Amino acid sequence: MKLQPALIFGEHMVLQRDKEISIWGTCAENDTVTLRLNDQLVETQAVNGEWKVTLKPEKANSRTSMEISSRLTKEKICFNDIAIGEVWLAGGQSNMEFIMKYDFDFETTKTLPDDELLRSFTYPQVAYRGLLEDNAHPEQGYWRLWKDEKDRQYFSAVATYMAMILRKKLDVPVGIISCNWGGSPSAAWTSREELEKQEALKKILDWHEEGCRNTDWYKYYNASEVKPQPVSDEQKAFNDRFMMGEFGKEFFENFDPSTLPVLDYAPYNPGPRSVVRPSGLYENMLCKIAPYSIKGFLWYQGEDDDARDWYDIYDVSMKTMIGSWRKLWNEELPFYQIELAPFKGVGATAAKKYDLMRHQQEKVSKELKDVFDICILDAGEEYNIHPRHKKIVGERLGRIVMKHSYGDDSLIADCPRVIKAERDNKDIVISFENTAGGLTVKGDLKEYLILSHNDETVDYYARTDGNKLILNGDFPQEKLMIRFCESNYCIDPLYNSEGNPVFGFTLEV
Repeated sequence: MKLQPALIFGEHMVLQRDKEISIWGTCAENDTVTLRLNDQLVETQAVNGEWKVTLKPEKANSRTSMEISSRLTKEKICFNDIAIGEVWLAGGQSNMEFIMKYDFDFETTKTLPDDELLRSFTYPQVAYRGLLEDNAHPEQGYWRLWKDEKDRQYFSAVATYMAMILRKKLDVPVGIISCNWGGSPSAAWTSREELEKQEALKKILDWHEEGCRNTDWYKYYNASEVKPQPVSDEQKAFNDRFMMGEFGKEFFENFDPSTLPVLDYAPYNPGPRSVVRPSGLYENMLCKIAPYSIKGFLWYQGEDDDARDWYDIYDVSMKTMIGSWRKLWNEELPFYQIELAPFKGVGATAAKKYDLMRHQQEKVSKELKDVFDICILDAGEEYNIHPRHKKIVGERLGRIVMKHSYGDDSLIADCPRVIKAERDNKDIVISFENTAGGLTVKGDLKEYLILSHNDETVDYYARTDGNKLILNGDFPQEKLMIRFCESNYCIDPLYNSEGNPVFGFTLEV
């Protein structure tokens, strides 16, 4: 076996500064591998054809090189133009996978100056062992630089806008590792061992096992062995239009997912080669990246769990997944999750319980240390599950990361959350945190802030006063329910002075 570092290591890579650096790969049996980075020289003995070295922490560096050599075969691998700075792993499904090519602001963003210290690596989408070797991934599996439009269009839009904030604020190299797959549930990204510990997640394991019992294995393996055909120009044009949100309500009302060839392909059905099978993407993608030294995790996912009616256990799913990721890296790394964007949809693609999903995400952030929420109730599209305004999402994420992971307290980064609601004579006073200079109403507040008594809507007048929203009206003395942006789709009408939207909430007063 020839000397080979893991796929994630290569020319132009970004290594995490100020942390131990792990480098690993394969080689001939009983080989001795030597690795040099700057003034560090480390030698290790291979075990069963695998090697791994751990380097001492390095300071930020815009350009260095690495040399890996084999004593047995005399092979030598040199990686030039290596940068050392900040590295973040961006995971999830299609809204994190969503590339710059489809972003609403890309026509402007692509004209930004070259930045060779902003870099991105996309791990190939691999659902089962052997798939990577059998199928070429020409657009994935190597480090890209923010240079020309050809490279820029393949960067994850959300992660890149976040990284641009870090580049500006920290003035060090920034690398994004994209590890995501559209239409994947959180359980696919979680270790089997951790899934089996949670009684609430048994329904997911049972779902997969039941699906396997009903599978025609001859058909399944025949389908999975079919080599993907080159995508036609017509199909490429359709895909681009779909991701650009050009299809409206009428299209989705008549949309039948079963007509898509990819959904009849084995990886999207229960089975050992499935994209959606529990732990499949964890084993075949995430584990291939760990323990690459990183600063933390970025996450945008949940649509698939909603579609599968797993919204009632999504908090358990996410806590279990986060725990398994931290265990894999052996570090309590910060985790930033983007709450689901407003979306209604129709027919087979319709949202089900996005309001509940957002509360499950909030619950996770409150119950786990160093887990943070990003509210994007101002960045959805009613009939497009892939909203194209990723700049506002990524930049908001970047400001929150700067505050909580880099200690930049100059930023009013967090989105406002409700604290309490109480009566004050004839008024109802709703108090919020993270309002900065105060609250601002944009749009129709009454459409999304609903007061009710015994299921009957109660009218009110509203005004803001600093961190408070004051409602005045002829209110009954009995219990009132207050619901704000508690629906699949909404347009958040309430913001703090920095333009960050208020999280949805339900309160009694």
